[in-house]
Amino acid sequence: MTDIFLLTTSAAWQKLNRLCTGASQWQETGQDNIQLHAINYISLSPYSTADANHHLAEVAKKDIISACSLSLYRASLLFAYKHIINEDLEKANNECHNAITFLRESLERLGITTKPDRYDLSARTRCFVNSLVSQAELQQARITSKIGRHFVFILGMHRSGTSALTGMLVQAGFTAPSDLMPATVANPKGYWESLGIMGINEGFLAEMESHWSSSLPLPAGWSESISARKWRTSLINLISEVIGGAQLAMIKDPRFCTLIMGLEPWFESRLINTSFIIPIRHPLEVANSLLQAQGIDLYKALRLWIKSIFMTEQATRGYRRKFINFDVLIQDPANCLEACLQLVESPPDPENKVSMADEQNVIRPKTNHQATAFIDKRLKRQHPIITEECSYKLGHSCNTRLIQLADSVFYAIISNIEDDRSLAKALDKLWPEVVHASV
Repeated sequence: MTDIFLLTTSAAWQKLNRLCTGASQWQETGQDNIQLHAINYISLSPYSTADANHHLAEVAKKDIISACSLSLYRASLLFAYKHIINEDLEKANNECHNAITFLRESLERLGITTKPDRYDLSARTRCFVNSLVSQAELQQARITSKIGRHFVFILGMHRSGTSALTGMLVQAGFTAPSDLMPATVANPKGYWESLGIMGINEGFLAEMESHWSSSLPLPAGWSESISARKWRTSLINLISEVIGGAQLAMIKDPRFCTLIMGLEPWFESRLINTSFIIPIRHPLEVANSLLQAQGIDLYKALRLWIKSIFMTEQATRGYRRKFINFDVLIQDPANCLEACLQLVESPPDPENKVSMADEQNVIRPKTNHQATAFIDKRLKRQHPIITEECSYKLGHSCNTRLIQLADSVFYAIISNIEDDRSLAKALDKLWPEVVHASV
């Protein structure tokens, strides 16, 4: 059963809403209509203008006490959000604690969740407050037009083709940050990523005693922490400065492969439309490129590649996304550009009735040829082989099982790249091997 208590205290409004949209899917879970009405009521964010009183009335027909608890939950939530807007987090924390208490009572009475008491209410309260603060900041940035409606994240590990893909999309009319990282010998056509965002992400990883080159997991609960909330605050302030109100803002930093889950309060807010474009390149090509550019050995590079793939896939599952085959990007950039345009033009969340075409009044940019010409086939210098240099560095320590696992992950994605559900299922089957390999 879906954990409604956990979703609500994470301010996951979009996931709650999706749960209620398919009546047939709901019936398959064995839940009754009163429970559905309750969750529809709960799925309303504190800043939503929608009217859900009819859902509360339906709950009251069966259980007036549960309806009263839900009403008190909603009132406390609204007071908490008001205190957040007024920057009084102590009062917001108290009201969120009250909201969670009333929520737990109603969920227990309605049989929606089995054991909400297994959670630490203080910890869930902190998470709720931190998520709501980030959503309030996002709302204020939207109201004041400091940010646009649509964010496009390019997610991929270092040396996976993210720079080439982002550069092509910028040529097609997407907006890159103003504080771009300068080109280097390793990337002569530029990185197309913000120096400021990179610095904020580096600092946050360092605060958690980590680094982009670490294959170790981040501390448990990191994305719900006060530090994560402050990191999101720094990001939204910087994005307002370096991208502003651009309606198709490109955000690229390989560190987001590890950190993207920490931005879930934004994606769940239903205040913005978000697209994720994920280039996928053969792990041995990535490893060889990392060896040349950073001196990272094959074994470490493969572990990093596997970690980045699974963290990215799991964090973006259920959202609007597209995996891009690096080889197709190089050989047929027009096809990749078309796929990216179709992604951002696809219908957004129902509450955000604005698509790319509505915002820019452009179905297809007039610069497609210029955009695809950005891709230079000569810049692909690596091949999916174990080079002599790698063999020399590794000696006999090369983990054959890890190489085979990375290869299996790559082909699981490539063979299902046009079917997102099949892709997710294929990676789920491989997950136990990944966990075993990480031990």
